[in-house]
Amino acid sequence: MAYDIPLAKHSLLRDGDLRDAVNVGNELFWRNSCEADDIGTPIGAQFNGVNLGDMAIVYLTFESRVSIEPVEDSRHLLVQSTLSGNSSTRNGGDFITTAPKDIAVINPALRTRISFEPGCAHLVLKINRNVIATKLSELLRRQIDNTVAFDFISAQSDAKHHAWLETLKYLCAFYENPDHTTTTNKHVLQSHFDMVACTLLTSLRHNFSELLMDDRYTAAPRHIRRACEYIEEHIKAPFSMVELCQVTDVTERTLQNGFKKHLGQTPSAFIRSRRLHHIHNALLAAQAHTNVSRIMWDYGINNPGLWANLYWKQYGCYPSDTLNGRFSFHKKDP
Repeated sequence: MAYDIPLAKHSLLRDGDLRDAVNVGNELFWRNSCEADDIGTPIGAQFNGVNLGDMAIVYLTFESRVSIEPVEDSRHLLVQSTLSGNSSTRNGGDFITTAPKDIAVINPALRTRISFEPGCAHLVLKINRNVIATKLSELLRRQIDNTVAFDFISAQSDAKHHAWLETLKYLCAFYENPDHTTTTNKHVLQSHFDMVACTLLTSLRHNFSELLMDDRYTAAPRHIRRACEYIEEHIKAPFSMVELCQVTDVTERTLQNGFKKHLGQTPSAFIRSRRLHHIHNALLAAQAHTNVSRIMWDYGINNPGLWANLYWKQYGCYPSDTLNGRFSFHKKDP
């Protein structure tokens, strides 16, 4: 299969040996072990990649038969797209063999072993689980308490499968010739995180797929939609259930039942989740002189410590972590 080598201007390793492959893998992903069938034979490892903080895109290929075992990690997902050749992957109790255009979503929290046949090439996207959970919560307009679990392999015949490959193609093209001022811009990076999370959630099957397509969450009754609109419009101001009932012209019981039925949570939980969502976006867009407390105060919060813990429960990190910037563009010279 002929293809343009992705991220060719971001070469991290060329004609590397086992030790090189382990070191680069440690930097791009996390600690791993690597072994070859023929110990004395050069493996011709090649890695191209960009690390964007909560997301990394990596092209990797080997000239010899090589197996990689990453240390178990519960913070990320790996989306593995096969570009050429064949490979096999064991993830927990599941085992698959892959061919060109196959897409596998690997859960590194389970013991994993990826075996490459000579000439096999993968394009792998590593993404923080919190990015996906945050986007799903935003789409469903409710807090997500369960882990998002994708199917191990997706069907090639599905048109949505093609959408994911095209998304990867766009990202590789964008970062092939990056402009430094663009790639360090939080808004640009966040837009790419959002795009990747949305495409994953809508193109690859997972345990929330049916819920995401459920009309109850996209066609809620008028009084629920009006309440949601009012909450968004007044997210920085304190308001009560009495106000929401007046705005929607329904009783508190009707409003409570409607939120639970259509949004899966109470009005107060929904308000809290949406306020945290807006605080999260404000932290991402904040200027250097801003502090967490000031942003909290802008949203009517006078107990930042309590809300910092709520933020951690929803995003898996503290507000100060987001404000201090985990989004950076890294390029290692070849």
